Amino acid sequence: MENSQIIQVLIILGLFILSTLPLHKAVKILKGKTKFYKTVFIVIISGTLISLINTVFSVWAGLIAFIFLIWIYRKAFKLKWHKAVVVWALHLAFIIMSSVIIKLVLDTFTKVSLYLR
Repeated sequence: MENSQIIQVLIILGLFILSTLPLHKAVKILKGKTKFYKTVFIVIISGTLISLINTVFSVWAGLIAFIFLIWIYRKAFKLKWHKAVVVWALHLAFIIMSSVIIKLVLDTFTKVSLYLR
């Protein structure tokens, strides 16, 4: 493996770990059963399986992936269906809030743009 490929793999793993933090927090808020390493594993597995779903099912991929993700959350974190949906919504809200905060900080202190213009 070249150095650039190793760096790319490390960046991807780092992003998976960062994306785990909001999910882990959401599960803990709703009293789900998880440890951080388990949440990292669930994020990696669900991300891989959702990518596979998106390649196999083109028209209904979004709905199928959503139902599958809620099912994974329900089974992995021992939640009821409605709590799994709330975990998904909290996870999404945490990601949106952190993206807005990061954008504001980057716009304030640097010339780096997080979004395409």
